[in-house]
Amino acid sequence: MDIFIASNRQLPIRYYVQEAVWIRRGGSTKLPDLTLPFFVEVEINSHYNLSIIRDYIIDFQKQYKQTEIQILIKNTAFLAAMQDMLASHEQPHHAITIYPLWTN
Repeated sequence: MDIFIASNRQLPIRYYVQEAVWIRRGGSTKLPDLTLPFFVEVEINSHYNLSIIRDYIIDFQKQYKQTEIQILIKNTAFLAAMQDMLASHEQPHHAITIYPLWTN
């Protein structure tokens, strides 16, 4: 997977077939950096579609008064772009942390 998104709240699944973006329920993957109980796996083929992930996170936050989100990203270019996109959308009761995903 390219991106893992974890939260203290249940995350919705989404499929954007035309854009080749799939947000699926997280499997039994044990990632030591994820400390929140709910997560989804994201498969994305192009950095041009990262705005879909940004919008997914913003829409998710609008549903709750408070959220905590952890994002692990494998691709360093995706990581930098996502940090830039979400930096302008910081909200007081919605914590987001973004980490690189280290794979062996």
